Amino acid sequence: MNPHERNDGYGSLLADSRFEGFLWAQFLGAFNDNVYKMIVSFTAVRIALDSATSSRYLAIAGAAFIFPFILFSGYAGQLADRYSKTHVLRITKSLEVVTMVMGIFALAAGSLNLLFIVLFLLGTQATFFSPAKYGILPEAVGEAQISRANGLLELTTFVAIVIGTSFGSALFEYWKNEPLQMGFTMLAIAVAGTLFSLHIPRVPAAGRLGAFQWNPFGEIAGGVRALRTRRPLAFTMLGISWFWFLGALFQLVLVLEGSEILHVAETRAGLLFTSLAFGIGIGSLIAGRVSGDHVELGLVPFGSVTMGIFSLLVASTTNYEVAMVAIGLVGFGGGFMAVPLNAYVQEAPAADEKGRMLATNNLMNSVAMIVAYVMLIAMHGMLHWNPRVIFVVLGLASLVGAVIVTRLMTAITIRFVLFVAANLMFRIEIVGRENIPESGAALLVSNHVSYADAVLAGYATHRFIRFLMWKPIYEASFCRPVFEVLKAIPIDANAPKTIVRALKTAHEQLVEGKLVAIFPEGQITRDGKIGPFERGYERILRGLDCPIVPMHIDGLFGHPLSCKGGEVFQSWEHWFRPRVTIRVGAPVPANSTPDALHEIVTALGRPS
Repeated sequence: MNPHERNDGYGSLLADSRFEGFLWAQFLGAFNDNVYKMIVSFTAVRIALDSATSSRYLAIAGAAFIFPFILFSGYAGQLADRYSKTHVLRITKSLEVVTMVMGIFALAAGSLNLLFIVLFLLGTQATFFSPAKYGILPEAVGEAQISRANGLLELTTFVAIVIGTSFGSALFEYWKNEPLQMGFTMLAIAVAGTLFSLHIPRVPAAGRLGAFQWNPFGEIAGGVRALRTRRPLAFTMLGISWFWFLGALFQLVLVLEGSEILHVAETRAGLLFTSLAFGIGIGSLIAGRVSGDHVELGLVPFGSVTMGIFSLLVASTTNYEVAMVAIGLVGFGGGFMAVPLNAYVQEAPAADEKGRMLATNNLMNSVAMIVAYVMLIAMHGMLHWNPRVIFVVLGLASLVGAVIVTRLMTAITIRFVLFVAANLMFRIEIVGRENIPESGAALLVSNHVSYADAVLAGYATHRFIRFLMWKPIYEASFCRPVFEVLKAIPIDANAPKTIVRALKTAHEQLVEGKLVAIFPEGQITRDGKIGPFERGYERILRGLDCPIVPMHIDGLFGHPLSCKGGEVFQSWEHWFRPRVTIRVGAPVPANSTPDALHEIVTALGRPS
């Protein structure tokens, strides 16, 4: 996996044998964990004397797997930052083999306490595996593929959960009186996963310096301190923890749903987990595709709403088939949450701190899951709420979470909604996207053919753009709240002072290293031709040496949102998904004259 290779989507990732080795190694690990957890869960329910005891045992089983993340995440993060993540992954996979040997003895003894101990050891192995697993992706595939790699990672993880939960359920149902058969099966899976880990791509050590932090919480404390000044990363980690809180509680309640509400055997109860995990896997794959070459956090509110609505549907039905479909759609929403949040946490930290921040994230997630287990004991064991009531609580919590996320990421959410609307309305082709700088200041200059131009120009890059906008449009009552959130810069041709103020604001944005866009014609074309360029952009660039990026939007003249013949909302026959081509030219110097810039933009509209 070469991060500098051309991005060819999912195909290039799956064609790389080293990336496949990585996927298979983590797939078999997740598969084995879930087989064992299902066996322990059904054993706990079988041994329990009543429903209150069963929920307590289920909570203990969940806590046994999660508690190592709280104890050892600090150590795991340091190892991932100091040594090659490849070596960390291979060593921790070999520890899974040792743990499964111990699992054979625990199953043979038939002791629930020993089974919990082995579950704790499996959690310990997963604790050290996780920061290296997520941390290796940006180093191995590059930023352009990070969302797709996460989509495949989440898909294979939850496919492993699909098969693992179903397989574990069936294994317990048919071999619950033959524990050695179950134990040796899981040992074989652990050995296979360890062999695949030998194909994981080699990456160098991140090279973190300084003394090893022997206080297990000292490393986490450092990560928490770093989050105080990095609010986007902090909110992202809180979002992931919220996802795992909901997911952990939902998964535990599914065990009770099968036995108390739907009254099905272990194998059919396991298929409920299959539906959930299958939905998460498909949602993750689609989220990776929608995100494309960047991290699309705008998917998160949509995912949370989907989880909430279909959790309420699960609560409202006693039909097994309807419940399976609804549970799958809950998972689908979960995939839309998980991929962008995980990708952002992997991409944002520097190379020598990824392990620390991922370890901090793991600990936060683990605390969230422990809270979920405690709440299960409280709601089911103490308050005697049945699973249907708990699903209602989960659904409402997801919807409230969607509102909170939207408030925190209003601009990102609105931008995503606009881009979805643009894709529904137009067939968009971007040519020369790579000419827009990934970082630093640049002034984007485009022709002006319709009222959709700002959305389309913004679609050409994942970075936020501050657009200069004609003030009467900016102040339209139904649009102004959106323009304010997106921080458009209003400009009034009839008020010289506001012109100066707007140009000064745009200049300051460039000084801060932001992207600014302007339509130098000053108005939407009435005849399809590009009008003369005004000189206002020169005042924006005065004293600066940042590049001008020329753009040309083609395919919208005659659309109802254009002003063909001076009229808008005409030519309705052109409404349905016209093909729009956005061509981005190579950057030109800041001292380019209006005539020269006009010719460059015009030439972009005449591709050879």
